[in-house]
Amino acid sequence: MSQTHQRFPWRVTGLVALIVVAASLVAGLLLGQNRVGSGQSRPPQATPSPSPSPSRPSPLLDADQVTALLTIRDADRNAVSNVLLGVDPQTAHVVELMLPRDLLLPTTPPMRLAQVSDPTGTATADEPLETLLGVQIDALIDLDRLAWTGLIDATGSRVDLRAAASPGAFGLVLDPVLRGVPYEPQTVGELLTGLGSMARTSVTNEDASAILSLVGRGTRKRSVTRALLPVTYLRAAPARVAVIDRVAADPLLKEMFGPSLLEPGHPGRLRVVVQQAGATVGATTWARTSLADAGMGVLLEAPSDANVARTRILLPDGSAEAARAGDEVAVALGLPDADISVDHEHPTVDVRVLLGPDAPLPPRP
Repeated sequence: MSQTHQRFPWRVTGLVALIVVAASLVAGLLLGQNRVGSGQSRPPQATPSPSPSPSRPSPLLDADQVTALLTIRDADRNAVSNVLLGVDPQTAHVVELMLPRDLLLPTTPPMRLAQVSDPTGTATADEPLETLLGVQIDALIDLDRLAWTGLIDATGSRVDLRAAASPGAFGLVLDPVLRGVPYEPQTVGELLTGLGSMARTSVTNEDASAILSLVGRGTRKRSVTRALLPVTYLRAAPARVAVIDRVAADPLLKEMFGPSLLEPGHPGRLRVVVQQAGATVGATTWARTSLADAGMGVLLEAPSDANVARTRILLPDGSAEAARAGDEVAVALGLPDADISVDHEHPTVDVRVLLGPDAPLPPRP
């Protein structure tokens, strides 16, 4: 089922937001040329191994929704085709969110989705995407072009192999391939094991097999909802980037991945949303760098509708855990006396920062 979205009508606000993002992007690239992937990756994971107990259900399937980022790589190891899958373990209903390879990720310095490493590398896509989308990602399933072709062949999918090799045709061949995934997780596990290092995952073979088997079941039932992530394309340096259209994307993400939306206390890294509210572009870029250096996921959003006299740090609730998060953010920003309060009107996971004119600039070299 396709989704139709209306464009955000407030073009002036959207233009300002894009200018801020573009300016911050350029400044971030200048400040962090040698810092690719800094503070944005999980420890390297092992490649799949045979499941020791195929009859035992995966604990991931106890959730209301299980998510996995399926990535196909080209001959140069670029992540050229990406889809965020979600599946309901009870009904096998599948949601597919197609992600553009040029999607700008909230890393320091910024990088495109095509540039992320596979699950054994040090700059994987899961944590930046969790920060950007606000959705928990349970697994990464990463196939190189030979593994993708091998999966098509092994599942007997009736697709044109030449078309399947083209990133532009990924959306056309995805469901036919998924419908051919074996029904039994044990059989899927044997298939993944046979693909060896060409197929790498961030979870065990058992969990990856359970997810793919369930997704295959849903696609065979034609119980699938598909959408494209709403983005706006910008020209940045030598290549274009796709910047998420926050206004159109947020309701879509809530509709498709409601059970997987991040909540306060989630197990991932602290998610901090930063908005300019009187701070300069340089101070905003430095704030992002400082928070990322402290191990936080940082998301720059459109400037606030109104400036503040001094920086405000807004929490989703009054819990002790939220208060600790606010203190950590204040210290990382170099503003230990910042105004910290609960935002009852628009609570944000995990912290929202309205960056005021007191935000420090980067130190002079």
